[in-house]
Amino acid sequence: MAVIEAKNIYKKYGDVQVLTDVSVDVNEGEVVAVIGPSGSGKSTLLRCLNQLTQIDSGSIEVCGEKMVHTEENGVCKYADKAKLHQIQLKTGLVFQNFQLFPHFSVLKNIMDAPVQVLKMPEEQVREKAMEILEKLDLADKKDVYPFQLSGGQAQRVSIARALALSPAMLFFDEPTSALDPELTVEILRVMKDLAKDKMTMMVVTHEMAFAQSVADRVIFMDKGVVVEEGKPEKIFTSPDSDRVKQFLQYFSE
Repeated sequence: MAVIEAKNIYKKYGDVQVLTDVSVDVNEGEVVAVIGPSGSGKSTLLRCLNQLTQIDSGSIEVCGEKMVHTEENGVCKYADKAKLHQIQLKTGLVFQNFQLFPHFSVLKNIMDAPVQVLKMPEEQVREKAMEILEKLDLADKKDVYPFQLSGGQAQRVSIARALALSPAMLFFDEPTSALDPELTVEILRVMKDLAKDKMTMMVVTHEMAFAQSVADRVIFMDKGVVVEEGKPEKIFTSPDSDRVKQFLQYFSE
């Protein structure tokens, strides 16, 4: 079953065409890595799939629910506000700069959305939040505040917060870009564990080793288009595109 189906996505900022006829899909339990040079449209694609940015034309479905489509007259039409909210709850997004609430403890950061948005019982949410914190080796940090955390710990809390809503899928936008190499290993380990648990994920990353060893499929983007996609062993050892070969040679030198 497809969790995400995006077809023929176009997005322009001013005179700059950022996405051109981009079509991607992500199936349940699949890990898809999106790689490519900076400015290739990777993060914009994630923002479009998460409703943080509106597309100019194309269509997006999430778990079979139509989020946006383009009508015959070329007008891009989004679902109503209530439907969009329900669709948004089906996915979680982990940012590169954590985006934790600084005035909330770690536990409250994780519990806030399930209690306030989903109106779930507080005790039930607390129990689940503690289970997630245990799994991510953060149980002893439940009462501390974001400024007291290392970068790696803060990113793990960000992941925990996304998991607390029980999303069908997680999006990661360069989750290790703000971390030093030692902390990067820490976050990649968590993501590998999620992959083993069959968490559906789309990961925009410059971590080629992660993409090669964990992803089920790799998408290479450049200048706003999908240049090539396929199994990691194909993309990393014998890509068809000269542009992909050129990009990957920088990581093998």
